[in-house]
Amino acid sequence: MKKLQLLLLEDSEEEALELSSFLEDNDYEISLAKNAVEAEKLIRNRFFDVIILDIMINGKPDGISLAHRLNKEGINVPFLFLTSMQGREVFDEAKLTNPLVYLLKPYNKLELLFSLELAIESCYQQSNSISLASDNAVLSPAFLFIKKKRSVVKVDVSSINYVEVKEKYCSLICDSGNYLIKLSLTKLKDMLSNPDFKQVHRNYLVNVKKIKEIYFEDNLIVLDSGEKILFSERYKNAFIKDNTIFR
Repeated sequence: MKKLQLLLLEDSEEEALELSSFLEDNDYEISLAKNAVEAEKLIRNRFFDVIILDIMINGKPDGISLAHRLNKEGINVPFLFLTSMQGREVFDEAKLTNPLVYLLKPYNKLELLFSLELAIESCYQQSNSISLASDNAVLSPAFLFIKKKRSVVKVDVSSINYVEVKEKYCSLICDSGNYLIKLSLTKLKDMLSNPDFKQVHRNYLVNVKKIKEIYFEDNLIVLDSGEKILFSERYKNAFIKDNTIFR
């Protein structure tokens, strides 16, 4: 499991530390920037899942200016404004940058967490895939964002060993732990759209990079972790057809 990477642009040290502490307790890894120059440098050198921007930085609307530059250069990172600025003029200017959320200080903690989830969903255009329940997820090409209690955890897709169907749920067996999400295997497979994942049974999807051995006569797959997966005749034939088997 990897923590969500969040950049916080905030010039108030006290507010930055308070907010960072709260977000870290909810499985975010925080990078702080006290001005727009620092923030822009971090954005160009690191990957962030989401960004929180204060608007007024050292008396100037640098949060809005930074958002405009990110949009102009096509840097597609979901961001939201968290500000004490309530004036209509500032709000209208901020809207031009297409923020995913505009929140006012003092913030409501639960509202902020929900807003961050919505920002992630909107970025990957998978509305309603994260909910208040702990059984939903949203996928990017490389990561799986899974709801866990009041936060969202980020799981590297490549860390998934296999997926097992359990009634209406899919159980994801990963290097970092197991996760249960309310998706059909067919839907999850389509969302992953990853050639490394092959269906080997009506109830199993396997990461081929995690396969150690295959016993075709016994219809059995052994993973690097030692876990054993059933291999049905239907999917075995398709697997052999799609992969070169040396004899």
